[in-house]
Amino acid sequence: MYYVTPIEPQVYDSDFQGHTNFLAVSLWFDRARTALYREFEPNLNFREHGLVILKTEVTYVKEIWLPRPVEIRTWTSVVGTKSFEITQEAWQDGELCAVGKTIFCGFDFAVHKSEPISPEFRAVLEKFRFDPTAQEAQ
Repeated sequence: MYYVTPIEPQVYDSDFQGHTNFLAVSLWFDRARTALYREFEPNLNFREHGLVILKTEVTYVKEIWLPRPVEIRTWTSVVGTKSFEITQEAWQDGELCAVGKTIFCGFDFAVHKSEPISPEFRAVLEKFRFDPTAQEAQ
């Protein structure tokens, strides 16, 4: 299943033509991932064991316009031993506008080394595993 974060584009997200800036989409994806982070740790307290971002990329498919609402869909697409990938999509007016992929790694901040994803984190990742080509949102 995926989860949805509604976004109301703001004037500062766009240029004077009402076209959304590419950086705004990246920020929206980051904001939408906060729901996932809270699933891992409700207080966002990752003092010793947590996650680091290894890579993030955004592919722009279609323009996004002010002031129409945007829906960000977020799900787990790949889970490995130490890393996983989160996929996100930005939709406006029923059309796909951007796709983001972010790779995270389990990380032990005390020793500054990667570590396997904890069973608790893995359970959250499995809860949000989704294949858009095989399923509909639940």
